[in-house]
Amino acid sequence: MKLFAKYRYISDQQFVTDLLANNEKALECLLYDRFRRLLRFNAMKAAPNVPVDDLVQELYLYLSADDWARLRRYDSSLPFDRWLSVVSYRFFKDYSLRMIDSRRQIPITHLEDQELFNAGTTQMNHIMMDIQNGLAKLEPQRDREILTSLILRDEEPQAVAERFHVTVDNLYNIKRRALAKLIQKHLKGYAN
Repeated sequence: MKLFAKYRYISDQQFVTDLLANNEKALECLLYDRFRRLLRFNAMKAAPNVPVDDLVQELYLYLSADDWARLRRYDSSLPFDRWLSVVSYRFFKDYSLRMIDSRRQIPITHLEDQELFNAGTTQMNHIMMDIQNGLAKLEPQRDREILTSLILRDEEPQAVAERFHVTVDNLYNIKRRALAKLIQKHLKGYAN
């Protein structure tokens, strides 16, 4: 970006107005001049393992998205530098956490990772079989059907409550008692 003469603005509101108008001098002031140190400091503090320049560019894309939608929500009662500090720190922290989370979703490629995955899947299958066997033995039948509907079939509580002619609050009480009974009688090895 070509550097211009120093950008000067009278008020924070004027600066925001210039940013919303995509004034190049205001953009330069935001990214490379007046607020540069603030943004770099927040980036290093919130996401120390991510390159600072990448974070600042991602912040620019975030702020300018949807015709500066985030910037349009700026509350002019706050000084702009405080608002930018809070917004940038939160963005950098969230961005860093999303990057960490995306690394967890890397496809399984190594044989040992595949073996761990298979062992976990096998264990999960055994647990599900134990739950289903425990549910099959659970009495009364209403408790069994409620747990099956809510947990295994993931049905909406309102629909289950209507089917059993109880309120949703009472349904949750029945579910809690039935789960306690299921764990105590049929799934003791999984408690704690």
